[in-house]
Amino acid sequence: MSFAGAVGTLMQGSGLSEILESTFAGVTKMLSGKKFPQNIRAIRLVLEELLRSTMSDGSISTMEELLTRLDHAASASNTSKLWVDCFIRPVFIMMLYVRAEREGDWPLHLVAMKQMLPYFFASGHVNYARYGLYYLRSMESLGQEELSKFMKGEHVMHHVPGLWNGIWSDMFIETTFMRYGHGPGGIIGITLKPEALKTWALSLHICSRLEQDIISLVGKEQDLSQEAHKEEMKARIVSDGVDRQSIRDKLKLCIDPLDPTSHPPTIVNIVSGQVADDTVNVQDAVAIGTKQMQEFEKGWPEGFRSTISKKVKTVSDSKKHIKVGSQKVYDTSVIYSRVIGIQASSRDIDIKKVLSHELAPVPTSMFHDSGAMRICKASRVYQLTENTPLPSQKAVLTVSSNKKQLMSIICSSIINDEGFHAQHTTRNKLVITGSGDIPTEIHKGVVIAREDIATSHEEADNIIAQQAIMCARETF
Repeated sequence: MSFAGAVGTLMQGSGLSEILESTFAGVTKMLSGKKFPQNIRAIRLVLEELLRSTMSDGSISTMEELLTRLDHAASASNTSKLWVDCFIRPVFIMMLYVRAEREGDWPLHLVAMKQMLPYFFASGHVNYARYGLYYLRSMESLGQEELSKFMKGEHVMHHVPGLWNGIWSDMFIETTFMRYGHGPGGIIGITLKPEALKTWALSLHICSRLEQDIISLVGKEQDLSQEAHKEEMKARIVSDGVDRQSIRDKLKLCIDPLDPTSHPPTIVNIVSGQVADDTVNVQDAVAIGTKQMQEFEKGWPEGFRSTISKKVKTVSDSKKHIKVGSQKVYDTSVIYSRVIGIQASSRDIDIKKVLSHELAPVPTSMFHDSGAMRICKASRVYQLTENTPLPSQKAVLTVSSNKKQLMSIICSSIINDEGFHAQHTTRNKLVITGSGDIPTEIHKGVVIAREDIATSHEEADNIIAQQAIMCARETF
């Protein structure tokens, strides 16, 4: 769905992608418009959590009251205006558009389409902007016969009879012809001859009808009508609850985009706190896109194929560098990626000469891209004894000195525990290898040093195998 991609473009650098990544995978594809309907579900859950604090006081009972509250926040802060105009309202439009298709509501379809168009122009999705506007004007001037059919809901399709399950024609093709063609017994993989493909495609609906008639004749016809949507199923409700909680926890760590009192004059990334420069105008994307659409339509028909330039500058567009004092600090990850791309290209470039220059104004091994010094967190070495409480597992197992101390304590405790010897070594032979090269054997309460099986090998897997073989030989 390209409209989701348009929203993703306008929200670049705002913190939306980081919030989604805290819960979902494939966020890059989601924000490019792919993975429908996963992306719609994800951004809908984010919207619900964003509005939780606004709706929780119980003072809002209608959509008009909610929009008034959002407009008030948007008028007080550029950050709030960005989130209201380029995320919250677009999600409402998406829900409106989905509802129109699910219910087969043609006037609602046109309303949603009209509200989408400024976003296509603002985000630079020129094909959807150009042909979307032409589609809207064409549909608004339909003949009476076509209009009467569309008003009855005949512009959508249904797999089975039921409520709220109409789908778009292109999605219907994907779930029938494309799906069956690539599935078991499908035409793909058998032949690609044009005539055979034409016969298969044009006869698919006839074969499906015959199959249903045969099922009906043998008395095994089932009622396939759909009366409950999958969103109402218990598994989906549980899954939504888990994802909502994850998003809620992430938002607690972020700047509230609907609280203007916590925002600087310019747009701020609600996750990282990075402030955009004054050239960013994405908060006015709807007004800019609307103006572009009007100017583009005025040039019809001669200017229908004229260039539609992107006039909106997003937060991401301004992130090529930031100022740290008097220095410009650049995104080093982008620089390295470009160097790799140059090296992989066929252009005649001297890589040694390129790499002989500094890639950043500060040493990246000592400073972050923001200019802040990298603080080395030294590993803490504890003084462990049998009586001191153990630190966290990570603190012990990630520091060699702590790990050796813990191993020595465990080995010493076992060697000196006579009760353990009497209970476990009467019939079994226990060999313990600590930090030293010489292991200790405990058998029938007798503790001896086994210098004959001493080893300096560092890998425990090899030591265990070696000692097991040598002890097994002694029993024969």
